[in-house]
Amino acid sequence: MDYGDTTIVETNAQGAFEPIANSALGTAAGGPLEIWWERLRWRQNGIEIQVEGPRRVELARQIAADLTLPDTGDNIVNKAQVKVPVDIVITRASQQQVDRGSRPGQLAPLQVSLTFVNLKVTPEGISGEPETMSSFKLVTNNGAEAVVAVANGPVEHVYLQRLVRQDETGIWSVVGYDPR
Repeated sequence: MDYGDTTIVETNAQGAFEPIANSALGTAAGGPLEIWWERLRWRQNGIEIQVEGPRRVELARQIAADLTLPDTGDNIVNKAQVKVPVDIVITRASQQQVDRGSRPGQLAPLQVSLTFVNLKVTPEGISGEPETMSSFKLVTNNGAEAVVAVANGPVEHVYLQRLVRQDETGIWSVVGYDPR
């Protein structure tokens, strides 16, 4: 359906709902809501719904009255038991590298967490059997801050923040963690 500058696409839901790894997360129809640029996507009554455009929130709320967007003012990273110092000069340089097409993994909180945890286990460099991506699960992502749970190893949660740019083009930096 087309609503001028905003579109709604409905398809039959198939398989498990998997939000894009770098998307912010909310809730709709009692389940996860993927927020990616100007697009909202969720499942409701066996149908996958995607609303894209400037009026996406208004139209999505007409379909899923319980639609909840993440609150970027939550300061979820302040809950980290151990704070990780970040050099903002290095972070800005890393953002520039990503903007030029290098190191795209820094745009994904799971990938940044994987690297951090594996370097925590073997600080001299990743060797032996590192943790695999299957051990990591995105718990929260409000678009500016994220928390990743780790199933194994010395780290239970990794706290990340977009320090340079708080949109889908911003890199993630580890700002804290909870030891196991």
